[in-house]
Amino acid sequence: MQQMVESNKTMLVDGPASVRLVSGKAEVFGYPMKESQRVLIREGKRLPFFVSEQSTFDVSLGVNSGIAETVGDTNPQSWNKAVEAILGLQKRPVVAVVLGAADCGKSSLCTYLFNKLVDGKCKVAVLDGDLGQSDIGPSATIGYGLASRPVPQLHNLRLKNAFFVGVTSPVAALEKTVEGLVAMKAEILQQQVDFVLVNTDGCVSGDVAVKYKTALIQALEPDIIVAIQMQDELVPLIASLETQKVVVEPSFALKQRTPEKRKIIREMTYSHYLKNAKLQCYPRSQMTVEPRSAIPKSQDPEKGLLLGIFGRGNKFLGIGVLRLINPVRKVLKVQTAVSAKPLKIIIGKVVVNEKLQEVIQD
Repeated sequence: MQQMVESNKTMLVDGPASVRLVSGKAEVFGYPMKESQRVLIREGKRLPFFVSEQSTFDVSLGVNSGIAETVGDTNPQSWNKAVEAILGLQKRPVVAVVLGAADCGKSSLCTYLFNKLVDGKCKVAVLDGDLGQSDIGPSATIGYGLASRPVPQLHNLRLKNAFFVGVTSPVAALEKTVEGLVAMKAEILQQQVDFVLVNTDGCVSGDVAVKYKTALIQALEPDIIVAIQMQDELVPLIASLETQKVVVEPSFALKQRTPEKRKIIREMTYSHYLKNAKLQCYPRSQMTVEPRSAIPKSQDPEKGLLLGIFGRGNKFLGIGVLRLINPVRKVLKVQTAVSAKPLKIIIGKVVVNEKLQEVIQD
């Protein structure tokens, strides 16, 4: 269908949907759309198309998707304060960590910051530390992408490398999550980038969360922290941090996700990285398996354990699902789209069924 939107209005589109700019002038999180360009919106995601000149869109809506309009730009003006603060730092590269509660718009803010920073022809990396709602790479991993051109959403960044944690909540692996973020940051800094944006998970409330996030900040040693404050939920955390801070507002166009919707989004990432997967046989003698204590000892193990598959130099090749173990031949049968020979497999704790849906464990 065609949708005409007047100037100084924002068209909000909930996925699954696709949007093509037919005529006019519009942008998404600071990304300038080109005429005839089509933007795909995944299920569970919402994109705001701000119109600065009367525009016509061709919109295709999927099941349970939606469209609405609101006056003005839904990106808060305070977000520009964060852009100016980052650009104002007299060093390169700059490492900026984005903090905020769940569903407060951290990914949206990261996308906006990314597009405003690359606008000056800079090379910007985004390190995605949100294990449960990853935009770059599959859930249960910490991945990163980098580019020097704007993108409408972080999902459009190509995954460069990833660290497999094996869980979808940092609470289940706090030290491993910190280790992964530090390792990926170190790798990014070897690639001559100008800015590194670290998107974090929504675990910010409570003593455990504050202790974890404080340890994470100390380990990452960022140059600046950008915090999305909805009410006063971040006060106990950011008050103790000595790093330079910029506190910004959330967008009023936020869409809250139910636990079921968040689960569906995770499962979509598994399906994407296991597209056209085949059953591969991996002899244990030809690779390293970590942790060894996680290897089921029976011939018919707990089916569906998610795996991280790595090649030479700790290069993330993809994910797989453990389907069977042959204890006699010492072979792992793994469902995966990875065709290269792995040198290391890391066994996670997430369990998925044959339809790649997460299985709730007792």
